[in-house]
Amino acid sequence: MKISLKHLLLAIAWLSIALTLASSLYAGYRADQQTLEKNTLETNFAYAQKLAKMTEDYFLRTERILAYSASELSLSLDHANSKYLNHEAERLVVHAESLSSVIITDNRGMILGTSSDVRSFIGKPLLDEGGIETLTKGKATISKPYQSKTGRLVIFIAAPIKDMKGNVIGLIGGSIYLKEENVLNELLGQHFYEDGSYVYVVDENGMLMYHLNQDRVGEYVTQNPVIAELRKGHSGSMRLLNSKNQDMLAGYALIPLTKWGVVSQRPTEMALASSKGMLSEMILKSLPFIALSALIILYFASQIAKPLEKLASYATDQLERDGHAPLESGAWYHEAIQLDLALTDSFDRFQKKVDHFILESSTDPLTGLLNRRALNEQARILVEQKVHFTLVILDIDRFKRVNDTYGHNRGDEVLKYLSDKLKHHVKDIGTCYRFGGEEFVILYPNIEYEQATEFTDELRIDVASEISPVGEPITFSAGVANIPEHAEHFLRLLELADECLYHAKETGRNKVVNAPERNKRV
Repeated sequence: MKISLKHLLLAIAWLSIALTLASSLYAGYRADQQTLEKNTLETNFAYAQKLAKMTEDYFLRTERILAYSASELSLSLDHANSKYLNHEAERLVVHAESLSSVIITDNRGMILGTSSDVRSFIGKPLLDEGGIETLTKGKATISKPYQSKTGRLVIFIAAPIKDMKGNVIGLIGGSIYLKEENVLNELLGQHFYEDGSYVYVVDENGMLMYHLNQDRVGEYVTQNPVIAELRKGHSGSMRLLNSKNQDMLAGYALIPLTKWGVVSQRPTEMALASSKGMLSEMILKSLPFIALSALIILYFASQIAKPLEKLASYATDQLERDGHAPLESGAWYHEAIQLDLALTDSFDRFQKKVDHFILESSTDPLTGLLNRRALNEQARILVEQKVHFTLVILDIDRFKRVNDTYGHNRGDEVLKYLSDKLKHHVKDIGTCYRFGGEEFVILYPNIEYEQATEFTDELRIDVASEISPVGEPITFSAGVANIPEHAEHFLRLLELADECLYHAKETGRNKVVNAPERNKRV
Protein backbone atom coordinates (compact mmCIF):
# COMPACT_ATOMS: atom_id res chain seq x y z
CA MET A 1 0.00 0.00 0.00
CA LYS A 2 1.42 3.34 -1.07
CA ILE A 3 1.57 6.23 1.42
CA SER A 4 -1.04 8.87 0.89
CA LEU A 5 -0.18 12.48 0.11
CA LYS A 6 -1.69 13.61 3.42
CA HIS A 7 0.48 11.21 5.42
CA LEU A 8 3.56 12.14 3.41
CA LEU A 9 3.00 15.85 4.05
CA LEU A 10 2.45 15.14 7.74
CA ALA A 11 5.61 13.04 7.95
CA ILE A 12 7.75 15.70 6.24
CA ALA A 13 6.32 18.54 8.35
CA TRP A 14 6.60 16.73 11.69
CA LEU A 15 10.09 15.45 10.87
CA SER A 16 11.21 18.99 10.05
CA ILE A 17 9.85 20.27 13.36
CA ALA A 18 11.45 17.43 15.30
CA LEU A 19 14.87 17.89 13.65
CA THR A 20 14.79 21.68 14.06
CA LEU A 21 13.76 21.40 17.70
CA ALA A 22 16.34 18.71 18.42
CA SER A 23 19.19 20.66 16.77
CA SER A 24 18.19 23.89 18.54
CA LEU A 25 17.95 22.18 21.90
CA TYR A 26 21.23 20.35 21.38
CA ALA A 27 23.04 23.49 20.23
CA GLY A 28 21.73 25.42 23.24
CA TYR A 29 22.58 22.55 25.56
CA ARG A 30 26.16 22.24 24.25
CA ALA A 31 26.70 26.01 24.32
CA ASP A 32 25.50 26.15 27.92
CA GLN A 33 27.74 23.22 28.90
CA GLN A 34 30.78 24.82 27.28
CA THR A 35 30.07 28.11 29.07
CA LEU A 36 29.61 26.35 32.40
CA GLU A 37 32.83 24.37 31.91
CA LYS A 38 34.80 27.47 30.95
CA ASN A 39 33.44 29.52 33.86
CA THR A 40 34.09 26.70 36.33
CA LEU A 41 37.69 26.33 35.12
CA GLU A 42 38.25 30.11 35.35
CA THR A 43 36.67 30.25 38.80
CA ASN A 44 38.69 27.31 40.14
CA PHE A 45 41.91 28.78 38.74
CA ALA A 46 41.26 32.18 40.33
CA TYR A 47 40.30 30.45 43.56
CA ALA A 48 43.44 28.28 43.58
CA GLN A 49 45.54 31.42 43.00
CA LYS A 50 43.87 33.15 45.94
CA LEU A 51 44.41 30.17 48.25
CA ALA A 52 48.04 29.85 47.13
CA LYS A 53 48.58 33.52 47.95
CA MET A 54 46.93 33.11 51.37
CA THR A 55 49.10 30.07 52.17
CA GLU A 56 52.30 31.79 51.10
CA ASP A 57 51.38 34.89 53.13
CA TYR A 58 50.93 32.65 56.18
CA PHE A 59 54.40 31.15 55.84
CA LEU A 60 55.93 34.59 55.36
CA ARG A 61 54.16 35.81 58.51
CA THR A 62 55.39 32.75 60.42
CA GLU A 63 58.95 33.39 59.24
CA ARG A 64 58.68 36.99 60.43
CA ILE A 65 57.38 35.87 63.84
CA LEU A 66 60.26 33.41 64.22
CA ALA A 67 62.76 36.02 62.97
CA TYR A 68 61.53 38.51 65.55
CA SER A 69 61.85 35.97 68.35
CA ALA A 70 65.33 35.09 67.06
CA SER A 71 66.37 38.74 67.27
CA GLU A 72 65.12 38.89 70.87
CA LEU A 73 67.08 35.74 71.75
CA SER A 74 70.28 36.93 70.05
CA LEU A 75 71.28 38.96 73.12
CA SER A 76 70.40 36.37 75.74
CA LEU A 77 70.84 32.89 74.23
CA ASP A 78 74.33 32.33 75.69
CA HIS A 79 73.26 32.90 79.28
CA ALA A 80 69.52 32.09 79.10
CA ASN A 81 68.29 29.27 81.31
CA SER A 82 66.10 26.45 80.03
CA LYS A 83 63.07 27.81 81.88
CA TYR A 84 63.25 31.07 79.95
CA LEU A 85 63.79 29.29 76.61
CA ASN A 86 60.93 26.86 77.30
CA HIS A 87 58.70 29.81 78.12
CA GLU A 88 59.65 31.56 74.86
CA ALA A 89 58.99 28.38 72.85
CA GLU A 90 55.61 27.88 74.53
CA ARG A 91 54.75 31.55 73.93
CA LEU A 92 55.40 31.14 70.21
CA VAL A 93 53.15 28.08 70.00
CA VAL A 94 50.34 30.10 71.56
CA HIS A 95 51.09 33.31 69.64
CA ALA A 96 51.60 31.77 66.18
CA GLU A 97 48.59 29.47 66.81
CA SER A 98 49.30 27.27 63.81
CA LEU A 99 52.73 25.99 64.96
CA SER A 100 52.34 22.58 66.57
CA SER A 101 55.64 22.73 68.47
CA VAL A 102 58.70 25.00 68.79
CA ILE A 103 62.37 24.24 69.61
CA ILE A 104 65.43 26.43 70.28
CA THR A 105 68.99 25.17 69.67
CA ASP A 106 72.57 26.38 69.97
CA ASN A 107 74.92 26.68 66.99
CA ARG A 108 75.80 22.97 67.22
CA GLY A 109 72.16 21.98 66.85
CA MET A 110 71.75 20.88 70.47
CA ILE A 111 68.20 21.52 71.65
CA LEU A 112 68.15 23.99 74.57
CA GLY A 113 64.44 24.69 74.96
CA THR A 114 61.11 23.48 73.61
CA SER A 115 57.37 23.88 73.85
CA SER A 116 55.64 21.59 76.31
CA ASP A 117 54.71 18.69 74.02
CA VAL A 118 58.32 17.97 72.91
CA ARG A 119 60.09 18.76 76.18
CA SER A 120 61.79 15.33 76.11
CA PHE A 121 64.00 16.48 73.19
CA ILE A 122 65.97 18.96 75.36
CA GLY A 123 69.65 18.07 75.30
CA LYS A 124 69.34 16.04 72.09
CA PRO A 125 70.74 17.00 68.68
CA LEU A 126 68.58 18.48 65.92
CA LEU A 127 68.35 16.08 62.94
CA ASP A 128 66.10 18.05 60.60
CA GLU A 129 67.84 18.87 57.28
CA GLY A 130 66.15 22.26 57.03
CA GLY A 131 67.32 23.18 60.53
CA ILE A 132 70.88 22.10 59.74
CA GLU A 133 70.78 24.25 56.58
CA THR A 134 69.64 27.20 58.71
CA LEU A 135 72.61 26.73 61.05
CA THR A 136 75.15 26.31 58.27
CA LYS A 137 73.92 28.98 55.83
CA GLY A 138 72.37 31.38 58.32
CA LYS A 139 69.07 31.82 56.50
CA ALA A 140 65.44 30.99 57.20
CA THR A 141 64.22 27.68 55.74
CA ILE A 142 61.01 25.73 55.23
CA SER A 143 61.76 22.02 55.12
CA LYS A 144 60.33 19.37 52.87
CA PRO A 145 57.87 17.00 54.59
CA TYR A 146 59.66 14.32 56.64
CA GLN A 147 58.99 11.72 59.32
CA SER A 148 59.98 13.11 62.74
CA LYS A 149 61.41 11.16 65.67
CA THR A 150 57.90 11.07 67.12
CA GLY A 151 56.62 9.30 64.01
CA ARG A 152 54.68 12.34 62.79
CA LEU A 153 54.73 13.71 59.23
CA VAL A 154 55.92 17.30 59.69
CA ILE A 155 57.36 20.37 58.01
CA PHE A 156 59.84 22.50 59.91
CA ILE A 157 60.14 26.31 59.64
CA ALA A 158 63.36 27.71 61.09
CA ALA A 159 65.03 31.11 61.55
CA PRO A 160 68.69 31.64 62.57
CA ILE A 161 69.68 33.35 65.82
CA LYS A 162 72.67 35.62 65.18
CA ASP A 163 74.91 37.63 67.47
CA MET A 164 75.84 41.28 66.98
CA LYS A 165 78.56 40.30 64.48
CA GLY A 166 76.19 38.26 62.36
CA ASN A 167 77.48 34.89 63.48
CA VAL A 168 74.93 32.10 63.82
CA ILE A 169 74.64 31.13 67.50
CA GLY A 170 71.52 28.97 67.24
CA LEU A 171 68.11 28.70 65.68
CA ILE A 172 64.44 28.82 66.60
CA GLY A 173 62.04 26.68 64.62
CA GLY A 174 58.46 25.48 64.61
CA SER A 175 56.87 22.28 63.34
CA ILE A 176 53.51 21.77 61.63
CA TYR A 177 52.04 18.27 61.99
CA LEU A 178 50.50 17.49 58.61
CA LYS A 179 48.28 14.60 59.72
CA GLU A 180 46.81 16.52 62.64
CA GLU A 181 44.85 19.76 62.91
CA ASN A 182 47.12 22.42 61.38
CA VAL A 183 47.22 25.71 59.53
CA LEU A 184 46.31 24.11 56.20
CA ASN A 185 43.05 22.90 57.76
CA GLU A 186 42.35 26.45 58.94
CA LEU A 187 43.25 28.08 55.61
CA LEU A 188 41.78 25.50 53.25
CA GLY A 189 39.34 23.32 55.19
CA GLN A 190 36.67 26.00 55.23
CA HIS A 191 36.53 25.96 51.44
CA PHE A 192 34.81 22.57 51.08
CA TYR A 193 31.49 22.68 49.29
CA GLU A 194 28.59 20.24 49.38
CA ASP A 195 28.54 20.13 45.58
CA GLY A 196 31.64 17.92 45.58
CA SER A 197 34.20 20.72 45.26
CA TYR A 198 37.32 20.46 47.37
CA VAL A 199 40.88 21.71 47.68
CA TYR A 200 44.13 19.81 48.14
CA VAL A 201 47.83 20.72 48.36
CA VAL A 202 50.86 18.81 47.05
CA ASP A 203 54.58 19.39 47.48
CA GLU A 204 57.10 19.56 44.62
CA ASN A 205 57.42 15.75 44.61
CA GLY A 206 53.68 15.12 44.29
CA MET A 207 53.05 14.22 47.94
CA LEU A 208 49.70 15.27 49.39
CA MET A 209 50.29 17.90 52.08
CA TYR A 210 46.61 18.62 52.68
CA HIS A 211 43.47 16.71 51.69
CA LEU A 212 39.92 16.53 52.99
CA ASN A 213 40.59 12.86 53.67
CA GLN A 214 43.42 13.10 56.19
CA ASP A 215 44.27 9.44 55.63
CA ARG A 216 45.59 10.45 52.20
CA VAL A 217 48.03 13.05 53.60
CA GLY A 218 51.54 11.75 52.86
CA GLU A 219 50.37 9.80 49.80
CA TYR A 220 52.31 10.33 46.56
CA VAL A 221 50.13 11.01 43.51
CA THR A 222 51.93 10.63 40.18
CA GLN A 223 49.20 9.75 37.67
CA ASN A 224 47.43 13.12 37.86
CA PRO A 225 48.06 15.57 34.95
CA VAL A 226 47.42 18.60 37.18
CA ILE A 227 50.12 17.52 39.62
CA ALA A 228 52.45 16.86 36.66
CA GLU A 229 51.92 20.49 35.55
CA LEU A 230 52.53 21.81 39.06
CA ARG A 231 55.79 19.86 39.29
CA LYS A 232 56.88 21.67 36.11
CA GLY A 233 56.16 24.99 37.85
CA HIS A 234 53.01 25.77 35.85
CA SER A 235 49.70 27.26 36.98
CA GLY A 236 46.42 27.07 35.08
CA SER A 237 43.25 25.01 34.69
CA MET A 238 42.11 21.87 32.87
CA ARG A 239 39.49 19.16 32.62
CA LEU A 240 40.91 15.80 33.65
CA LEU A 241 40.40 12.33 35.07
CA ASN A 242 41.98 12.39 38.53
CA SER A 243 43.84 9.55 40.27
CA LYS A 244 40.46 8.06 41.30
CA ASN A 245 39.28 8.16 37.64
CA GLN A 246 36.78 10.95 38.37
CA ASP A 247 36.02 13.57 35.71
CA MET A 248 37.04 16.91 37.27
CA LEU A 249 37.31 20.60 36.37
CA ALA A 250 40.44 21.78 38.16
CA GLY A 251 42.27 25.06 38.68
CA TYR A 252 45.81 24.90 40.04
CA ALA A 253 48.35 27.46 41.26
CA LEU A 254 51.96 27.27 42.45
CA ILE A 255 53.16 28.59 45.83
CA PRO A 256 56.58 30.03 44.83
CA LEU A 257 58.00 30.17 48.36
CA THR A 258 57.62 26.43 49.04
CA LYS A 259 57.16 25.11 45.45
CA TRP A 260 53.92 23.51 46.62
CA GLY A 261 50.79 23.50 44.50
CA VAL A 262 47.17 24.28 45.44
CA VAL A 263 44.41 22.55 43.45
CA SER A 264 40.73 23.56 43.55
CA GLN A 265 38.46 21.17 41.67
CA ARG A 266 34.83 20.30 41.15
CA PRO A 267 33.24 17.20 39.61
CA THR A 268 32.34 17.90 35.99
CA GLU A 269 28.97 16.25 36.41
CA MET A 270 28.05 18.62 39.25
CA ALA A 271 29.35 21.69 37.38
CA LEU A 272 27.28 20.90 34.29
CA ALA A 273 24.17 19.64 36.10
CA SER A 274 22.27 22.90 35.67
CA SER A 275 22.44 22.59 31.86
CA LYS A 276 20.52 19.30 32.01
CA GLY A 277 17.84 20.91 34.15
CA MET A 278 17.56 23.79 31.70
CA LEU A 279 17.22 21.35 28.77
CA SER A 280 14.44 19.42 30.55
CA GLU A 281 12.59 22.62 31.36
CA MET A 282 12.88 23.85 27.78
CA ILE A 283 11.44 20.57 26.46
CA LEU A 284 8.54 20.62 28.94
CA LYS A 285 7.70 24.24 28.22
CA SER A 286 7.84 23.57 24.48
CA LEU A 287 5.50 20.53 24.47
CA PRO A 288 2.21 22.54 24.38
CA PHE A 289 3.44 24.57 21.42
CA ILE A 290 4.65 21.42 19.65
CA ALA A 291 1.27 19.78 20.22
CA LEU A 292 -0.54 22.85 18.93
CA SER A 293 1.70 22.94 15.85
CA ALA A 294 1.03 19.23 15.20
CA LEU A 295 -2.74 19.80 15.24
CA ILE A 296 -2.44 22.75 12.89
CA ILE A 297 -0.28 20.71 10.52
CA LEU A 298 -2.77 17.83 10.64
CA TYR A 299 -5.64 20.11 9.74
CA PHE A 300 -3.93 21.94 6.90
CA ALA A 301 -2.34 18.77 5.54
CA SER A 302 -5.86 17.37 5.24
CA GLN A 303 -7.02 20.55 3.52
CA ILE A 304 -4.08 20.56 1.14
CA ALA A 305 -4.55 16.89 0.24
CA LYS A 306 -8.35 17.09 -0.09
CA PRO A 307 -8.44 18.78 -3.55
CA LEU A 308 -5.96 16.27 -4.94
CA GLU A 309 -7.87 13.38 -3.37
CA LYS A 310 -11.05 14.67 -5.04
CA LEU A 311 -9.22 15.05 -8.30
CA ALA A 312 -7.80 11.51 -8.10
CA SER A 313 -11.22 10.12 -7.19
CA TYR A 314 -12.83 12.00 -10.05
CA ALA A 315 -10.23 10.72 -12.51
CA THR A 316 -10.71 7.16 -11.31
CA ASP A 317 -14.47 7.42 -11.61
CA GLN A 318 -14.18 8.85 -15.07
CA LEU A 319 -11.96 6.05 -16.22
CA GLU A 320 -14.35 3.45 -14.80
CA ARG A 321 -17.44 5.06 -16.25
CA ASP A 322 -15.67 6.13 -19.39
CA GLY A 323 -17.25 9.47 -19.06
CA HIS A 324 -16.72 12.95 -17.61
CA ALA A 325 -18.26 14.99 -14.85
CA PRO A 326 -17.81 18.61 -13.60
CA LEU A 327 -14.49 19.06 -11.77
CA GLU A 328 -14.60 20.73 -8.37
CA SER A 329 -11.19 20.23 -6.68
CA GLY A 330 -11.76 22.79 -3.88
CA ALA A 331 -8.22 24.18 -4.29
CA TRP A 332 -7.42 27.37 -2.33
CA TYR A 333 -4.32 29.50 -1.44
CA HIS A 334 -5.36 31.80 1.41
CA GLU A 335 -5.40 28.86 3.84
CA ALA A 336 -1.83 27.89 2.79
CA ILE A 337 -0.71 31.37 3.80
CA GLN A 338 -2.43 30.94 7.17
CA LEU A 339 -0.53 27.67 7.77
CA ASP A 340 2.76 29.45 7.22
CA LEU A 341 1.72 32.19 9.63
CA ALA A 342 0.70 29.62 12.27
CA LEU A 343 4.04 27.79 12.09
CA THR A 344 5.98 31.06 12.19
CA ASP A 345 4.01 32.18 15.25
CA SER A 346 4.71 28.88 17.01
CA PHE A 347 8.45 29.15 16.44
CA ASP A 348 8.43 32.78 17.54
CA ARG A 349 6.85 31.79 20.85
CA PHE A 350 9.33 28.95 21.21
CA GLN A 351 12.24 31.35 20.65
CA LYS A 352 10.82 33.71 23.27
CA LYS A 353 10.77 30.82 25.73
CA VAL A 354 14.39 30.01 24.90
CA ASP A 355 15.34 33.68 25.45
CA HIS A 356 13.44 33.61 28.74
CA PHE A 357 15.34 30.52 29.90
CA ILE A 358 18.65 32.17 29.00
CA LEU A 359 17.64 35.26 31.01
CA GLU A 360 16.68 33.09 34.00
CA SER A 361 20.05 31.32 33.89
CA SER A 362 21.79 34.71 34.18
CA THR A 363 19.71 36.00 37.12
CA ASP A 364 20.04 35.27 40.84
CA PRO A 365 16.61 33.96 41.97
CA LEU A 366 16.81 35.35 45.53
CA THR A 367 17.81 38.97 44.88
CA GLY A 368 16.83 39.43 41.24
CA LEU A 369 20.34 40.71 40.48
CA LEU A 370 22.40 39.39 37.60
CA ASN A 371 24.67 36.49 38.54
CA ARG A 372 28.34 35.70 38.02
CA ARG A 373 27.76 34.28 34.53
CA ALA A 374 26.25 37.59 33.42
CA LEU A 375 29.17 39.46 35.03
CA ASN A 376 31.74 37.41 33.11
CA GLU A 377 29.90 38.01 29.83
CA GLN A 378 29.57 41.77 30.40
CA ALA A 379 33.24 42.05 31.39
CA ARG A 380 34.26 40.10 28.27
CA ILE A 381 32.31 42.50 26.04
CA LEU A 382 33.80 45.59 27.72
CA VAL A 383 37.35 44.21 27.46
CA GLU A 384 36.87 43.31 23.78
CA GLN A 385 35.52 46.82 23.10
CA LYS A 386 38.46 48.30 25.07
CA VAL A 387 36.11 50.17 27.42
CA HIS A 388 37.77 51.05 30.72
CA PHE A 389 35.71 50.17 33.77
CA THR A 390 35.90 49.97 37.56
CA LEU A 391 34.89 46.87 39.51
CA VAL A 392 33.77 46.87 43.15
CA ILE A 393 33.56 43.67 45.22
CA LEU A 394 31.71 44.08 48.53
CA ASP A 395 31.04 41.54 51.28
CA ILE A 396 28.64 41.84 54.25
CA ASP A 397 30.59 41.99 57.51
CA ARG A 398 30.00 39.08 59.89
CA PHE A 399 27.11 37.73 57.85
CA LYS A 400 27.52 34.32 59.46
CA ARG A 401 26.54 35.93 62.78
CA VAL A 402 23.32 37.22 61.18
CA ASN A 403 22.39 33.70 60.01
CA ASP A 404 23.39 32.11 63.32
CA THR A 405 21.53 34.71 65.41
CA TYR A 406 18.39 35.39 63.36
CA GLY A 407 18.14 32.37 61.05
CA HIS A 408 18.73 31.91 57.33
CA ASN A 409 15.34 33.33 56.35
CA ARG A 410 16.21 36.65 57.96
CA GLY A 411 19.65 36.36 56.40
CA ASP A 412 17.95 36.11 52.99
CA GLU A 413 15.94 39.24 53.85
CA VAL A 414 19.22 41.05 54.58
CA LEU A 415 20.61 39.96 51.18
CA LYS A 416 17.48 41.26 49.40
CA TYR A 417 17.61 44.47 51.45
CA LEU A 418 21.21 45.14 50.42
CA SER A 419 20.38 44.23 46.80
CA ASP A 420 17.64 46.89 46.76
CA LYS A 421 20.09 49.38 48.22
CA LEU A 422 22.62 48.57 45.51
CA LYS A 423 20.10 48.96 42.67
CA HIS A 424 18.81 52.26 44.08
CA HIS A 425 22.32 53.61 44.56
CA VAL A 426 23.84 52.51 41.25
CA LYS A 427 20.78 53.32 39.08
CA ASP A 428 21.89 53.88 35.46
CA ILE A 429 25.64 54.44 35.96
CA GLY A 430 26.56 50.80 36.61
CA THR A 431 25.32 47.24 36.96
CA CYS A 432 24.91 45.15 40.14
CA TYR A 433 25.60 41.42 40.44
CA ARG A 434 25.34 38.82 43.16
CA PHE A 435 28.78 37.24 43.13
CA GLY A 436 27.95 34.41 45.54
CA GLY A 437 26.91 34.05 49.19
CA GLU A 438 27.07 37.45 50.82
CA GLU A 439 29.40 38.90 48.13
CA PHE A 440 28.16 41.42 45.56
CA VAL A 441 29.82 43.13 42.60
CA ILE A 442 29.21 46.55 41.04
CA LEU A 443 30.60 47.23 37.55
CA TYR A 444 30.99 50.89 36.52
CA PRO A 445 31.79 51.37 32.78
CA ASN A 446 33.73 54.54 31.88
CA ILE A 447 34.05 55.57 35.55
CA GLU A 448 37.43 56.06 37.25
CA TYR A 449 38.26 54.22 40.44
CA GLU A 450 38.31 57.42 42.55
CA GLN A 451 34.70 58.24 41.69
CA ALA A 452 33.66 54.61 42.12
CA THR A 453 35.33 54.62 45.55
CA GLU A 454 33.31 57.70 46.52
CA PHE A 455 30.05 56.15 45.28
CA THR A 456 30.75 52.96 47.23
CA ASP A 457 31.65 54.84 50.38
CA GLU A 458 28.40 56.82 50.17
CA LEU A 459 26.53 53.53 49.85
CA ARG A 460 28.47 52.10 52.82
CA ILE A 461 27.54 55.08 55.01
CA ASP A 462 23.89 54.88 53.88
CA VAL A 463 23.64 51.15 54.70
CA ALA A 464 25.44 51.47 58.04
CA SER A 465 23.10 54.27 59.13
CA GLU A 466 19.81 52.43 58.52
CA ILE A 467 18.08 49.60 60.35
CA SER A 468 18.21 46.34 58.37
CA PRO A 469 15.54 43.58 58.41
CA VAL A 470 17.19 42.07 61.51
CA GLY A 471 16.49 45.19 63.57
CA GLU A 472 20.01 46.58 63.55
CA PRO A 473 22.33 48.16 60.97
CA ILE A 474 24.61 45.98 58.88
CA THR A 475 27.96 46.96 57.41
CA PHE A 476 30.04 45.81 54.51
CA SER A 477 33.65 45.98 53.35
CA ALA A 478 34.60 46.60 49.72
CA GLY A 479 37.55 46.47 47.34
CA VAL A 480 37.88 48.67 44.21
CA ALA A 481 40.08 48.22 41.12
CA ASN A 482 40.08 49.46 37.53
CA ILE A 483 40.88 48.17 34.03
CA PRO A 484 43.29 49.12 32.53
CA GLU A 485 44.78 51.29 35.29
CA HIS A 486 45.35 48.48 37.82
CA ALA A 487 44.99 45.29 35.78
CA GLU A 488 45.26 44.20 32.15
CA HIS A 489 42.67 41.44 32.15
CA PHE A 490 39.47 40.61 34.01
CA LEU A 491 40.71 37.68 36.11
CA ARG A 492 43.54 39.82 37.49
CA LEU A 493 41.05 42.63 38.13
CA LEU A 494 38.85 40.25 40.16
CA GLU A 495 41.86 39.02 42.11
CA LEU A 496 43.07 42.57 42.81
CA ALA A 497 39.63 43.81 43.93
CA ASP A 498 39.32 40.71 46.14
CA GLU A 499 42.71 41.45 47.73
CA CYS A 500 41.51 45.01 48.45
CA LEU A 501 38.36 43.54 50.02
CA TYR A 502 40.39 41.23 52.24
CA HIS A 503 42.61 44.15 53.19
CA ALA A 504 39.49 46.09 54.23
CA LYS A 505 38.37 43.10 56.30
CA GLU A 506 41.77 42.67 57.94
CA THR A 507 42.07 46.36 58.83
CA GLY A 508 38.79 46.72 60.68
CA ARG A 509 35.87 46.06 58.27
CA ASN A 510 33.17 48.60 57.33
CA LYS A 511 35.45 50.39 54.88
CA VAL A 512 36.22 50.73 51.18
CA VAL A 513 39.79 50.12 49.98
CA ASN A 514 40.94 50.69 46.40
CA ALA A 515 44.06 49.27 44.75
CA PRO A 516 46.36 52.29 45.24
CA GLU A 517 45.34 52.60 48.92
CA ARG A 518 46.04 48.93 49.52
CA ASN A 519 49.45 49.11 47.84
CA LYS A 520 50.31 52.20 49.88
CA ARG A 521 49.33 50.50 53.18
CA VAL A 522 51.08 47.25 52.30
